[in-house]
Amino acid sequence: MSADDVRPLAIAGRVLIDQAITDDGVVLVAGDKILAAGQRSGIEIPANARHLDVPDRIISPGFIDVHIHGSGGCYAEDDPVGMARHVTSGGCTYFLPTLMTNELSAMFDSATMIRALSGPVSDGATIGGVHLEGPFLNPRYGAQRPDFVVEATPDAVEMLLEASGGALAMVTIAPERSGAIEAIRRFAAAGAVVSLGHSDATPADYAAARSAGATHVTHLFNAMEPRHLSEARDYDGTRRVGLEELALLDDDLTADIVCDSACAHVNEALVKLALRCKGAAKLALITDAMYAAGLEPGVHRMSDGQELVTSADEDVARLAGGWLCGSVMSMSSAVWNLAAVASVAVDVALVMATEAPARTLGIFDRKGSLAAGKDADIAVLDPDGNVEHTLVGGQLVYSTQPEAFR
Repeated sequence: MSADDVRPLAIAGRVLIDQAITDDGVVLVAGDKILAAGQRSGIEIPANARHLDVPDRIISPGFIDVHIHGSGGCYAEDDPVGMARHVTSGGCTYFLPTLMTNELSAMFDSATMIRALSGPVSDGATIGGVHLEGPFLNPRYGAQRPDFVVEATPDAVEMLLEASGGALAMVTIAPERSGAIEAIRRFAAAGAVVSLGHSDATPADYAAARSAGATHVTHLFNAMEPRHLSEARDYDGTRRVGLEELALLDDDLTADIVCDSACAHVNEALVKLALRCKGAAKLALITDAMYAAGLEPGVHRMSDGQELVTSADEDVARLAGGWLCGSVMSMSSAVWNLAAVASVAVDVALVMATEAPARTLGIFDRKGSLAAGKDADIAVLDPDGNVEHTLVGGQLVYSTQPEAFR
């Protein structure tokens, strides 16, 4: 450990504190923790402190991504450490490597590997645990391969619980599937956040899932049955209610949402509706990024064998037939997309990338905001939203200007 590592660090600029940007603020870091954060005039800075004065920069808690399949040419299935090092360029300091629905044995192997690697990563973001997006989904919705979707049998559930162990952070499941309600109960009892998604759940399915322990919804408005299509088939004058409406009305439920630059995943009006209903602290931004994030546009191969296509004129990923399949966004670009799309102040979007996911995962006591005693996970952004510096546990893991910290 160098002498500089034990000296306090004062980062001064426009600081996100209590869900609002404070001009002329400061964050004081000591070791791996935040010692103090607030208006600069109210913080006593030690005489031996190092200083980073960036008055026109935003100083935010590090971003938390609860749904990311890959980044920088790395798959969640085989290289979460590579992901951890790549996502820091987008200000991400904590993430859940998210496994696509695949053969059950392959998911077992990948979950076992992520379990062993969970925790801090040298020069990278912290791996927060496993997110299983399936395999207990409705095969009608989403880009997963239908032949890999299975029923939630007790044996399959226990197999994945054994592989993930205490590192199982989140499970996405369709509650209408056979065995799903008991599976939700089992996953929730194991300490995982159970999220509803890839589903055409009825109100009865939803109520059963909530009673069993589901507390979250995966990529709200995506991979859910379009009401206008279902009603066209058997419309009798009564509008049907689905997972989206039920989730929006449920004040005790959190959700996450994808906001790409062209609103290909979620229409602008629906993004605004979700934010109005849930509020910034209960609606987490996610990237749903694929391993092609950060790579040149072109044709790629996904971990389940499907072909993935990306292009220079959009930040989404698609299957060969044009079907949406996640994104190639970073968390910082998701924040700026949201601020533009929903016409909200950037501090609202920042809360959705920091506090909201921390609350969803139950880690807000140590992450997700800049407050004394919390982990020193910090992102410094320029006025255009580009990340200049990322710190994880007080250590600089990404910087466009590393000399500023010497």
